[in-house]
Amino acid sequence: MKLPRALTPNHSDGLGERRPRVLSDRMIAGLRAWHAVGAVIAAVFLWLVISPSTKALPGAIRGVMTALNVGFVAGHVMAARGIKSRTSPGRTASVITNYFVFLMSAVMLMHRIGVFHGFGAFSTGFFHGFVAVPLGAIAAMWIVAARKLAPRSPSVGRVMARVGWAGVAAVSLYFLNKVDAVGGIGHALKRIATQPITLGSLLLCIASAWAMRLMWHPAVAAQFGANGRINESLSGLAFLSPNIIGLTVFFAGPLIFSLFISFFNWDTIGASHQFRGFGNYIEMLSLDSIRATNIVSGAHFARGYQQLMHLDIFGGHWVIAARDPVFWISLRNIVIFLVLSVPLAVIPALCLSTLLMSKMPGMKVFRAIFFVPSVAGVVAVALTWRSLFATTIGWLNYLIKRTGDTFGFGATQVQWLTSKNLALLSLVIVFAWSTFGFNTVLYLAGHQGIPGEMYEAAELDGANAWQRFRHITVPSLRPTTFYVLATTAILAMQLFDLVYVMTGADGSPENSTQTPVLHLYDEGFNASRQGYASAVAWVLFLLIFGLTMVQFRRQREESMGGMA
Repeated sequence: MKLPRALTPNHSDGLGERRPRVLSDRMIAGLRAWHAVGAVIAAVFLWLVISPSTKALPGAIRGVMTALNVGFVAGHVMAARGIKSRTSPGRTASVITNYFVFLMSAVMLMHRIGVFHGFGAFSTGFFHGFVAVPLGAIAAMWIVAARKLAPRSPSVGRVMARVGWAGVAAVSLYFLNKVDAVGGIGHALKRIATQPITLGSLLLCIASAWAMRLMWHPAVAAQFGANGRINESLSGLAFLSPNIIGLTVFFAGPLIFSLFISFFNWDTIGASHQFRGFGNYIEMLSLDSIRATNIVSGAHFARGYQQLMHLDIFGGHWVIAARDPVFWISLRNIVIFLVLSVPLAVIPALCLSTLLMSKMPGMKVFRAIFFVPSVAGVVAVALTWRSLFATTIGWLNYLIKRTGDTFGFGATQVQWLTSKNLALLSLVIVFAWSTFGFNTVLYLAGHQGIPGEMYEAAELDGANAWQRFRHITVPSLRPTTFYVLATTAILAMQLFDLVYVMTGADGSPENSTQTPVLHLYDEGFNASRQGYASAVAWVLFLLIFGLTMVQFRRQREESMGGMA
């Protein structure tokens, strides 16, 4: 491997070995100057971000940019001081800071030269030039055949190889022309030559990459007193950094941002970011009881309350009102859905897995058949079941009608998706049908861990099939049952796609299929209340988290009881 000039081999030490030269004082001074300049640049950007001229930017973007620049300033200062004293923390700070500077400058450079916008043009050109892929494969196989023929007939093999390489060149030029690679490179070079910010991003990217490579070298690590544990930690973090950065940017970052805006009246259309504190949560959870007479359904009360339900108790007519009745209706619907769908998705899966574990012929085929619904697309499943549930042309009503005609009783058309009493039940059926196949596979995996000797001993003792199932299968599958119950309950509480496709985004009819996720979608994207929608999402998260913790606690208590 070619080393940087500062690390070129020194003269022999008299034993025939060459030792790498450590960083010279001039290189140390250069690296310190580089980090000092980086600290100044980051400080200037920090001042620009917090200056009044950037008040037009959203507060979240300003916060992220401020945090990044503060981190860059601190990293450059720590690296400059550590390099001066030649300490291991200084080298570590230099490597990490240069790594993040390289990433940020590389992203900025790709944005400035239009790489991200060029992906669309590349995909279009790739579609038109796709014929080059099989032709290139044929040319590559031609070259391989020419090399195998060369030992027996060198002249023929040489000619064939030249023809193959000519074909590869022609196919490559054709493909590059279709994706407009030359035009894209020319456009990038033009921007680098004419835009100072783009040129600065390129120089910053090169300088940070060179400094990081220089400080990464084992000779420099030894010079700065870094031990093997530190080097291994840096190597591990370097390999994990793509996943860590992706998790932070695309998962943890939006999650924290949603928690942040849940305390604001975050309007995406009017760009209104008024701080509300816990106002969104108070509006969502507010309930009040009002004793009144002759209350009209759907009436509005003071302070924005609306009728949620009414009760005739304690000798009077009581009305339960809420500031957001749709949220409480969605919460009621999801509880009913949870109570109905989870048993239908778990109990049949347990029974079916026990049946499929038998040695009857064709069991493997049935395993595949029952697993198919879990891998089918949700939209396709929802559209199929919506057709089955159709009132006039649906197969279910057709079968009901034919059955009624056959046995002589009147059969009416069932309003599966248009009746407020049956719409949620219809969704329960679809959810259970599409989920229990995957749960069956999980139970089949759990069956593999049950020793066969237990069944043999129970059978010798005279236990029948039901007794073996009750006293051996069910207790042995408790860990699997806990996992299946937890995952199915979480999926049920996050119900959205089936409702959206089958009954619409408004949870019709009359909010009978409204769910919390559907409600937050409506508030966030239809009403443009992103702050309120984030508050709904966090309340739903706390409910799911609480339910999961209760299940964990019960599972732990049962495990401890079994051990006792």
